[in-house]
Amino acid sequence: MNAERRNQIIKILLKEKKVTVSELAQKLFISEPSIRRDLTELEKEKLVRRVHGGAILEEHSESFIKIPFLLRELEDHDAKTVIAQRAAELVNDGDVVMMDASSSAYAIIPFLAQKNNVTVITSGIKALMRLAEHGIDAYSTGGHLLSSSFALVDEDAHEVISHYNADIAFFSCRGISPDGMITDFSIEENIVRKKMIERSKKSVLLCADKKMNKTYLHNICSIREVTHVISEAELPENLKKILE
Repeated sequence: MNAERRNQIIKILLKEKKVTVSELAQKLFISEPSIRRDLTELEKEKLVRRVHGGAILEEHSESFIKIPFLLRELEDHDAKTVIAQRAAELVNDGDVVMMDASSSAYAIIPFLAQKNNVTVITSGIKALMRLAEHGIDAYSTGGHLLSSSFALVDEDAHEVISHYNADIAFFSCRGISPDGMITDFSIEENIVRKKMIERSKKSVLLCADKKMNKTYLHNICSIREVTHVISEAELPENLKKILE
């Protein structure tokens, strides 16, 4: 299986979550036996899980690391756009904004371009490039680069963040547990997020509805400890009660 076809299959799975062999064959103009072989290879890489008649995208730390940021941008694209629009409404002209390297925070940047004199401090390499494209004043945290997420982490990033004071911090996660803990696979990125929260007057979690009531390896903090939780849908009742 070539890299282009591999990425095409992952793109479809990121959007559809579950696909059949026949659907993939039709979309990619490839025979069903070839698709079955491709899915078998992707399962060996622990990127997908074969189910009767097709496959679903695996969601664990190893698969998340292997799927690059450029493809993860496509995940829940419509939800991220709604979340980004709502998040940008919290930003005032002249604000200093901290932003993690998540694709959810990245989606806010075009809406920040509509503000005046906003300054952004980010741990995201892709975010820095997009901020430059929109002419937004930006600072990098520096640090060690995680190639899977284009995120800057480690002590150098922590040190830089400690020197700044922000009005608002935007960050994302992989899931909110049923007891309201904000969780993610990446311990390194979570530490950066915690530092950003500490240095910001307000903190805003960007979390698509599909991530609710899911628990992953490492805790960032409780939803009680952030100023806002923004999703494209209403929070589940159990999480609403925690915030009451």
